[in-house]
Amino acid sequence: MIRNVDHLGIAVRTIDESLRFWELALGLEVKGRESVPTEGVDVAFLPAGSTRIELLEPRSPDSPVGRFLDKRGPGIHHVTFEVDDVTAALERLAGLGLGLLDRTPRPGAGGSKVAFLHPRTTGGVLVELVERSGRRLAASGGLEPGETVLAYLREPQEKIWGVLRRLDASGVVLEGIDLGSFDDWAAQIERGEESVVGPSVIFVPTPRIEKILLDRPSGSLPSLSDRFRRRTGRTVQDALGERETESD
Repeated sequence: MIRNVDHLGIAVRTIDESLRFWELALGLEVKGRESVPTEGVDVAFLPAGSTRIELLEPRSPDSPVGRFLDKRGPGIHHVTFEVDDVTAALERLAGLGLGLLDRTPRPGAGGSKVAFLHPRTTGGVLVELVERSGRRLAASGGLEPGETVLAYLREPQEKIWGVLRRLDASGVVLEGIDLGSFDDWAAQIERGEESVVGPSVIFVPTPRIEKILLDRPSGSLPSLSDRFRRRTGRTVQDALGERETESD
């Protein structure tokens, strides 16, 4: 059921002040910030190896984190475990008699689904379960490295088309191109010109990911991969491989 420790949630008075320790003293780097209205917090994520630190700044004193700070002061607020299916996990845990703060998942940071377990039945630890956007597709074999995908990103909004290289709890690695440059790149290859516009390998942290779609036909509309192949006579995987060979 548990994939990994996704992150440790730490309540802070202000994110900016706490970064003096996390960034300057420990050398960690913020890889995403956003507001989560359902929880009444602003959050910042700092990857630390295979897990992350989540700094939680309350947006109001009467928010859950605001009340936590008023009662206990800054410190560890919760531990989060990633699961493939948070709804199924809640049903299983309820069957074992564990107390649930959430009977159904609610929206979390980075487009995730989250739910909390009651500390009364977890040894005094507030436990959060998280289901990451796109993770269930990956677990079922529908989203694997080497697949052609279209990634919708936020802050700033972008659409990246290309090949998925890696997907894990920290984010995704894509080798691709901004969708707005798709026609220019295809035209360059079609005419046999040297690359002026071309793909690059990028890492996208999980909080920036809105959704990732497999590049598939939609009704009578061909996929971007089909359009690329018809114009260039190559698959995108072939084009990327040739580009790497020419740069060696």
